[in-house]
Amino acid sequence: MNHQNTPRRVMLFYPPGAFYQRGEDRSQGNVENSTATTMRAANDLGYAAAVLKREGFQVFLRDYQTSRRSLADLLADFERFDPHAVFLSITNATIFRDLELAAELKRRRPGLMIMLKGAIFFNPAQALLDQLDLAHADYLIGLESEFVVGRLARAHFEDQAALPSLRGILYKKDGAWTPTFFDSFETDLDALPFPDRSLMENHLYVRPDTGEPQATIATSRGCPSRCTFCVTPAISGAKLRLRSPENILAELRECYHQHGIRDFFFKSDTFTFDQKWTQAVCRAILDSDLAGKIRWVANSKVKPLTPETLQAMKAAGCWLVAFGYESGHPETLERIRKGTTVDDNLKATRWARETGLRTFGFFLAGLPWEGPEHLEATRRHIFELDNDFLELHIAVPYPGTELHAEAVACGLIEDSVLGKDYFNAPTTGTVQLSMAEIEAFRKKVLLKFHLRPSYIWRKLRQAGADRRVLANYARFGLRLLGNTLRPRPKARAKAGCVLVLGANSDIGMALARRFAQEEGSDLILASRDTAALEAKARELRDAFGVRVWTVPFDAQDTASHKAFYRSLPARPDGVILTFGLLESPDPLALLDVNLLGAASILETVARDLEERREGFILGVSSVAGERGRKSNYAYGAAKAGLTAYLSGLRHRLFASGVHVMTVIPGFVDTKMTAHLSMPRALTATPERVAEHVHGAWRKRRDVVFTPPVWRPIMWLIRNLPESLFKRTNL
Repeated sequence: MNHQNTPRRVMLFYPPGAFYQRGEDRSQGNVENSTATTMRAANDLGYAAAVLKREGFQVFLRDYQTSRRSLADLLADFERFDPHAVFLSITNATIFRDLELAAELKRRRPGLMIMLKGAIFFNPAQALLDQLDLAHADYLIGLESEFVVGRLARAHFEDQAALPSLRGILYKKDGAWTPTFFDSFETDLDALPFPDRSLMENHLYVRPDTGEPQATIATSRGCPSRCTFCVTPAISGAKLRLRSPENILAELRECYHQHGIRDFFFKSDTFTFDQKWTQAVCRAILDSDLAGKIRWVANSKVKPLTPETLQAMKAAGCWLVAFGYESGHPETLERIRKGTTVDDNLKATRWARETGLRTFGFFLAGLPWEGPEHLEATRRHIFELDNDFLELHIAVPYPGTELHAEAVACGLIEDSVLGKDYFNAPTTGTVQLSMAEIEAFRKKVLLKFHLRPSYIWRKLRQAGADRRVLANYARFGLRLLGNTLRPRPKARAKAGCVLVLGANSDIGMALARRFAQEEGSDLILASRDTAALEAKARELRDAFGVRVWTVPFDAQDTASHKAFYRSLPARPDGVILTFGLLESPDPLALLDVNLLGAASILETVARDLEERREGFILGVSSVAGERGRKSNYAYGAAKAGLTAYLSGLRHRLFASGVHVMTVIPGFVDTKMTAHLSMPRALTATPERVAEHVHGAWRKRRDVVFTPPVWRPIMWLIRNLPESLFKRTNL
């Protein structure tokens, strides 16, 4: 590249959020929902960093999710590093939130080059791309990114005519996504630099039992197997491509001597497929200065495999081997083209146990044809194999796999598997079983397997006197109990974009801030006075990295409401109604604003959300509407009407999946109530109200009094006999 005084800067990262295996092509599940898995090292970022540095770029690498850093941390780093390009590793489950983040970064730096890397972009169908908002991305990398990222960055900045010659990417041509070629793979794996672990926080990636740092070593690429559920043969090739034992040993030495890492995960779809090579790797370790000093784990098929290979692995430091058994039913093993049998599973497991290796068993449930008999056969096989560790996944029909085509043909995918993983209902079930039945099966099997006295005793013996191992086993046990015993939460309305009506109100602004902070929601702030909103909008953008628009809205101009809603800059997923008028010399004005204006705009909102069969409406009423009283009966009547209206709307929209929540605040310290004398013990701040309301929204509450003390107070007031109530001075 043209060397400049200041090299171009590239920021590589995993976004903040839940722990997903972003560096994996096929096993991209949520780590916190698994049984005994920890985050693997961000090797995809490390490889990309090493390649880009070799090309002369300056790089910044950070794993925000595993380090538990926030979006604010990411945006602060973004502003400080001021990159010319970003490289974002995405997963199928996180893709929508990842794209929202990409859009925000592009908004902050319109000239920013954005590279999105993920298996989902391997030669994708146009129908899949049409489901995604990719307007802010510049390149999609679907093949092994480490082989192309350096040349891609150089081509973007120096010679865009070279883009069509790059393997495995999509770029924009005349506004349309244009693929290059995806039908060949790099074969010289030794030519790659090692992942740049000097930029990685290696202590974040640990061995599950001891908690010691564990590096990931990619020993091979590709898989000759043809399992119908797996994306690997497509995105990594059906031919096994191997690194030389000498090259693997050199990376192990670098990790051990330069970074103090002694534990390793040998990443390979099947480490033992070429057993001659496997044994050569083991001999290289045994003949080196690392003999007896390192420990490692690897994946293996149960066939081909021999006791001699397992013995060589054990001697070279292997302590655990992971087998993908998938099923205990012969029909399923045949239909997924696993190429193995139940007897093969038993034999390989017995050999590993006799060698002194622990085993991790992986199974699938919920394949399209499966019924009760298939699940029962898998259950029996799980207990028969009696592995040291167990995971039971729900089958995900990833786009591009044969399983996806079969699930579509069977009508098992309602909308899309985008945004889904092993643990959150990727399909409606099978042709015989509902997803609820499959999830119940998974939970029941995992609980029964792990809570057996014999299994618990085995774990205690394996831990011995090592308190670290005991503590980690206990942590995984608690995680398992939490994941399996906790009732499945009700689906929460998404809040990608929220319209706040009456955003200049103190409660409206506090709720806007809360949804931006906790949900990452983009915001449309609506009020009569948009000039006053602009400064607040800038503050929200800077603080939370969300998109914020300001639009004019007049509650009393009901004739304009339909046009107002149609002209919004984005289609809202939810609407928060907080506008109101407390006092007026004209009682009808109170009814116009607080009831008629609210009902007018909410009717338009309701029709849209009902048609989409999703979303939420959060309406702020008042305790004044619980019983009419002399101090402000017109306001109270309007709020009583709003409360009743929201109740009816909730009833109407329930079948559509739209969540309607009524908020009934008591005394709140706002601009609107500043002139009132309110008891401090019963008065809340707008921020406290927003916190309470947001928590209730997450739990899909129907009606929430805030502060909660107002619920019993208003119950008493409502139930006072009229003969007594009319004599009060309320």
